[in-house]
Amino acid sequence: MPDDRIRKFAELSQFELDAESVQMLPLAFCKRNSVVVLGRVDRGARSAITVGMLKPEDTAVVRNLTKLWRRPVTPIGLNLYEINKALAVGYGSMSSGGAPSTSPTKRKTSTSRGKTAQNTPHPTDAQSPLVLDGRRVGPRASAIELTDDLFRQALRLGATDIHLECYRDDVDVRLRIDGVLHQLQTPISPETVSGVVNRLKVMGSLDITERRIPQDGRFRLDIVESGGNRWTCDFRLNAAPGLHGEDIVIRVLGGRVGVIPVSKLGMTEHIRDQLLSLLANPEGLILVTGPTGSGKTTTLYAALAHLNNGARKIITAEDPIEYELPKVNQKQVSPHMAMADLTRAFLRQDPDVLLIGEIRDVDTADVAVRAAATGHVVLSTLHTSDALGALHRMRGLGVPIERLAEALLGVVAQRLLRRVCTDCATPTPPSRRHQRRLGILLEGLNPVAGRGCRTCHQTGYKGRLGIFELLVVDLGLQDEMAEGIPLNDIREALFQRGFTSLIDDALNKVKAGDTSLDELLRVLPYRYLQSEISRREARREAQREARRDTRRPNRR
Repeated sequence: MPDDRIRKFAELSQFELDAESVQMLPLAFCKRNSVVVLGRVDRGARSAITVGMLKPEDTAVVRNLTKLWRRPVTPIGLNLYEINKALAVGYGSMSSGGAPSTSPTKRKTSTSRGKTAQNTPHPTDAQSPLVLDGRRVGPRASAIELTDDLFRQALRLGATDIHLECYRDDVDVRLRIDGVLHQLQTPISPETVSGVVNRLKVMGSLDITERRIPQDGRFRLDIVESGGNRWTCDFRLNAAPGLHGEDIVIRVLGGRVGVIPVSKLGMTEHIRDQLLSLLANPEGLILVTGPTGSGKTTTLYAALAHLNNGARKIITAEDPIEYELPKVNQKQVSPHMAMADLTRAFLRQDPDVLLIGEIRDVDTADVAVRAAATGHVVLSTLHTSDALGALHRMRGLGVPIERLAEALLGVVAQRLLRRVCTDCATPTPPSRRHQRRLGILLEGLNPVAGRGCRTCHQTGYKGRLGIFELLVVDLGLQDEMAEGIPLNDIREALFQRGFTSLIDDALNKVKAGDTSLDELLRVLPYRYLQSEISRREARREAQREARRDTRRPNRR
């Protein structure tokens, strides 16, 4: 599929528009090729001319313009709405026949986002339509067609979230792909966005007349691809009021990819085997930690799928239920029954395995620990930066450390990093920024980075991979926790016993060429990196001191 749909877009408001400069290209040429001159052009200069283009990678058009003006051309990506909006500055708004309805006058766009001068009309002519799956979808399409087109593009590009954002004179549609937002080329405009928002609210069973408070909804679609391929996908929707209309965020909950097995999560063999050993226990608490969007739910569902062999009763308390699992009793938390209350009720259902979506408060933490200590396997999540942070967090929630040490089996901490595109991966020496931020951590690395190609939509990345650390609560760690030893001392003891941290796992995957240094810096907390750098530098200094001591002659 064309990679221009998720390229980096510029905002029209970043450029000053000048009517005389816009008219340097005939209107028919601009409409046919979806181009417009941006900025005020000094015709006597030899500097580059900036041109807004629907397809800035179209080298034929760029080459023709270079020959025409005998000057360099800088192509900038704009969507169709903004191109026609810029053309209206030079040629006025268009009549249905395509002729200018007003004589060209000199107008400028404001430099602030989403604002235009009051005398700048909105283009009303039919814009060049997009082509997707053989269907022509233009800005005059119905709300149903625009919405279906949006979902089809999002699913084709592997998006996990769809963001529809309304501004004064602009609409942004962005997709979160591999954890990063990309602007989407779409015919949705300020004139059509209200119909799209209402259509989405109807799909999510929301009140279309309520625009003052946030609303949450959920729906399922049968998606039809070209060639007749079909699959069912679930979506979760949130509508929130904004200054210039309602903003919509849609989470893509499922499509062609089902629950990922533990063996496919991307764990090292050692960590995977340790986790499977923990899951084989008849009772105990296993926590998965990390920030929002780090893949915690995916890991929990992989663990449930491993345990779901027909011999165990599995009950979940979730908010919300993200995936439906076969033969698992999944319950949605409601305002009438909180997570802790729902979990207490579950204990009377004779479960073998309990999944608690998230431990957020004292009551839920207490119930989880009690259930784990009374013959149940309990799986849950926490928002902490690393595995040891879960001990501090649970203690802060009021769980006695002795009870936690008895019930806790292990803690998985994880993050998701983008995978370097294998089609354009190139050895890339560390930059000064990398050297300044990572220092000693760069030793032994020969990193790669993606140049950007059609396969990865010019991003340099394709897909994501997990990095993990697993804290196993063995008898020694139980004693250390029960004795109240400070976490920093426990951490140092763990490293001496060969503990593999998130940074260790990330550096190993950089070394293997799976991800890049930029991703490591983007995802891992700065203070976490600095702590690891300090630890390694202190260890190196201690080794140097030990070598110096061995070289000194013995003096009586």
